[in-house]
Amino acid sequence: MYSVVLAAVLSTGGTAPGWDTSEELKDLKDSVEEVRKGQTKQRVEALKQTIADLRQRLIEQKLDDLRWAVEEVKHGGLGVLPYPVPVMPRVAPSSGRASVHLKVPAGATVTVNDKDISLPSPSATFVTPVLEPGRDYYYDFKVTAREDGKPVTRTKRVTVRAGAVVRVAYEEMEAR
Repeated sequence: MYSVVLAAVLSTGGTAPGWDTSEELKDLKDSVEEVRKGQTKQRVEALKQTIADLRQRLIEQKLDDLRWAVEEVKHGGLGVLPYPVPVMPRVAPSSGRASVHLKVPAGATVTVNDKDISLPSPSATFVTPVLEPGRDYYYDFKVTAREDGKPVTRTKRVTVRAGAVVRVAYEEMEAR
């Protein structure tokens, strides 16, 4: 019996009598096409959001660069600024800058690359200008504080790279 039905199916082009596979195949193709359109629409929306995020980041970075330039001019072009400066946003790793978090005794004087810096507090962050990725840059920090009534100077050469965050405490610096 099964062989007779199989023979009938094979002789009629692969379908059993009464089955309209071309209509079912068309419906299946339409369903696949709808799914593809939906996926494409989702991908397009995700890409639009990514573009918007990248634009926002670029705008923030350009504003950061402009703020940096203004602050650098205000501080005599030192290239290293005490932080927090009210208009300076936090430094993002992607900004190409480095941060040096410095902790010194209250009342200490700080010199960076032979230029005196006034600190807003005993804990300050210095932000570098935009640095070339993959290249080492050096900043010489010299801190003078009073210990037992006498001035003590400590120094440290700090190596930074774009995106780096370095912490330097007065106690860790070399006495001179």
